Amino acid sequence: MPLDSSTTCVALTGASGFIGSALTQSLSERGFQVRALARDPRSLSSTDDVEIVQGSLEDSDSLQRLVHGADVVIHCAGAIKARSSKEFKAINADGTERLVAAVAETSSRPRIMLVSSLAAREPLLSPYAASKRAAEEVMARPETGLEYCVVRPPAVYGPGDRSTLGLFRQLVRGYAIVPWRVHGRFSLIYIDDLVAAMEQLLFVPKWSASVIEPDDGREKGYSWTDLAEIASAHLGRPVRCLAVPFQAVWVPAAVNEAVSSVLGRSPMLTKGKLRELFHADWVCKLSHPRVLEEWQPRTRFKEGFERTLLWYKRQDWL
Repeated sequence: MPLDSSTTCVALTGASGFIGSALTQSLSERGFQVRALARDPRSLSSTDDVEIVQGSLEDSDSLQRLVHGADVVIHCAGAIKARSSKEFKAINADGTERLVAAVAETSSRPRIMLVSSLAAREPLLSPYAASKRAAEEVMARPETGLEYCVVRPPAVYGPGDRSTLGLFRQLVRGYAIVPWRVHGRFSLIYIDDLVAAMEQLLFVPKWSASVIEPDDGREKGYSWTDLAEIASAHLGRPVRCLAVPFQAVWVPAAVNEAVSSVLGRSPMLTKGKLRELFHADWVCKLSHPRVLEEWQPRTRFKEGFERTLLWYKRQDWL
């Protein structure tokens, strides 16, 4: 039976995040019934057509309210920085486990789409990567008997994203501080394309535990030099890569990690994050499995850079 968006309830975690907020807006505009989990409802940018369940991944009662009667659950929530590996696990893995338990207990037995990360391919690199792999393993436990899929985005960028804002600022200034790795390559995806891929999956009747790594369609991904050349062509002036070796940034990362621990803060620059940045291969390999054969990306970095840069300038972020 074809999916009818007007009668399909999509329960969503992480609706206040970059990916979650874009997905929430798009689903609502397409007529889906959207129900979002929010610790603070004020954190959601638009709530007019969204049912809000106040709570968190730590609260099993709110998770049960979130998934009750839902047709699909999209799990976008997660931590990209934390004070320790234990905290990463508590949010990314244990939070997923509580959500799965709530889904298993509800009579509607909704499907689950887990928004993971390409980092899950390399769980030994960092506590973050290990926690994302652990979340995937929770989904794969045979005793749950749930219909699910895993989406592993590469680096996601676009209007509204603060994670890649620093890179855009550097490119505009004519340089990019990058890892010293000659052969390192990575995939990218523009936020609108990622949202379109996730929405297309809703119309696929069987996910069968598929693991999907959607990207922008550029074969073999990008190098840092590629990004600098694309930015240079748009800006009309040279953009240079300033390559730094791992050893030069390991000590600052270790110090930042230690100081943040003392201050009770969640550091962004850590030894684990450095190992992720210096890893040679972040190119998507499972971009178009059969469950996503109807989807095609529309935005390469050339167009995405121009659109995102224009948005940043209009918002005075640059």
